[in-house]
Amino acid sequence: MRVATSSIYSQGVYNMTNRQGDLFKLQNQLSTGRAILTPSDDPVASARSLDLGQSVSLNGQYIENNKYANDALALTESNLQNAISAIQDIQQLAVQSGNPALTAAEKRSIDADIKGKYQQLLGLANTTDGNGMYIFSGYKGDTKPFNELAFGNVRYDGDQGQRAVQISPSRQIPVSNSGTDVFVNLKTGNGTFESAMGKSGFPRTVTVGDSGPIQISLDPATNGVVPGSYQVDWNAATGNYTFSRSGLPAVAPLTVTPAALAGAAAPGLAWPGSGLVIKAQGNPPTAATASTTFDGTMTKNLGTGVVSPGVVNDPLKWANANNNDHFRIQFHSVPDPTDKTKSITKYDIIDNDKSSANYNRSLIDGYNYNTDTPAGGRTDSAANPNSFPRTYTPGGDIIFAQQTGENSALYANWDFGSKVSVDGVPKDGDSFTIEPSVDKDLFSTLGDFSNALTSYTNNELGGAEFQNKLNNALSNLDGALTHILSVQSGIGSRQKEGASVQSTNEDLNVQFKGTISKLTDLDYVKAISDFTQTQTYLDAARKSFSSIQNLTLFQYIS
Repeated sequence: MRVATSSIYSQGVYNMTNRQGDLFKLQNQLSTGRAILTPSDDPVASARSLDLGQSVSLNGQYIENNKYANDALALTESNLQNAISAIQDIQQLAVQSGNPALTAAEKRSIDADIKGKYQQLLGLANTTDGNGMYIFSGYKGDTKPFNELAFGNVRYDGDQGQRAVQISPSRQIPVSNSGTDVFVNLKTGNGTFESAMGKSGFPRTVTVGDSGPIQISLDPATNGVVPGSYQVDWNAATGNYTFSRSGLPAVAPLTVTPAALAGAAAPGLAWPGSGLVIKAQGNPPTAATASTTFDGTMTKNLGTGVVSPGVVNDPLKWANANNNDHFRIQFHSVPDPTDKTKSITKYDIIDNDKSSANYNRSLIDGYNYNTDTPAGGRTDSAANPNSFPRTYTPGGDIIFAQQTGENSALYANWDFGSKVSVDGVPKDGDSFTIEPSVDKDLFSTLGDFSNALTSYTNNELGGAEFQNKLNNALSNLDGALTHILSVQSGIGSRQKEGASVQSTNEDLNVQFKGTISKLTDLDYVKAISDFTQTQTYLDAARKSFSSIQNLTLFQYIS
């Protein structure tokens, strides 16, 4: 085979150039530690490593987001812990204020501490993060959430949103809480219903001197009693009672004989203009003159009864279709015929929902206080001095269920799975109400409690009124504390979830980087071996070319 000299030269240069290129590539690989210098080196591995690199970068941002989320949640959790501590301090002050030995001035001193805690809680509710964003304003981070219009009257100007941060491809974690969820939507009472001191109503039973009981009930033919202060006078000379009312609007006095009021079958005598029906049992007074008064203003209870917050023992029974959640516990107290120094006190549980077809009816025996005779009250008699269905025991449970011997209940075998208790001495006509729990903000609860402290009057009735308000405040504060603890627990759960996602993200980054390393990192042992081998090839090529370049015809002739 004939080989041209030019071919020898060209092939030699080509081989040396290739070996130099190989050597250059290996040198770059050794100096950078990368096996892939250009995508053409390994297109599949290059594309795969690029995808993984983007995943590492994105995952790194998730890790940074998670750190921000954790810082934001830690700030919120810290503020909630301070709020919890403030509420616990207020609860201690509230319990302290219930000491009956404290004077009105000492209660006002406690109120000063309450107002300080109120301002502390308002400040916590308006906390901002490091970027000046309010943490309890929902999406409206630049809007101050709580603005005080007056003491105890705070307006929420945020919204209901929760700002969230993306911490993984499939998870956004909320890093804020709406102020309504924390400080506003707090259930009153025990969370299902709230008990409260009601208004003094009818029927009323009074005695004039040593008379028998005189029962005063509502007149069904009128639109209600004319509120005011009423008086009953006995005139032995004429043998008449005179019923009168002081103040406006004017009500003409009623003068009547005992016989006109008495009699077991008598429905009672209507007193024109007053909205009342009068019925008497027993004998008129023996004294020459005698009188008594009764309060018909119906603004508040007249006795010392104090109602508990109550409990729901069985929520399923409370959800009974017959339960409309609105009740009135009405008390009736009459002198004990066998001992005038004592009283017989009984009570009734009455439907208090004005929209109900059973409004003003007894759950215990179905008595209708709107239409039954006498309307507004039951008929007491010598044989049954107090016609109300259940006997009151101070501190005993008032059970919202049919009891043994109650055979005429409004609902057969009714049982609403709940109870309250009343302590103290309720007066005739006193009542307590049961209403569904509603949402109430923490600041109005503190405002109401502050008003109770500052309006306290140091007497028996004032003490009972304050104790009822205190029980409401303690119940609402307990509900608020439980709710905020629940919110705090939710934040703790989010922090735990964030830590778990953070750990996963960090593990993924380790895996991604490990895979990238396998795809792109240089095998130094092999590369050094290849480098040495290539260097040997290049040296051999140089030496052989040096020898071959002298094998020409002219060199031979010369």
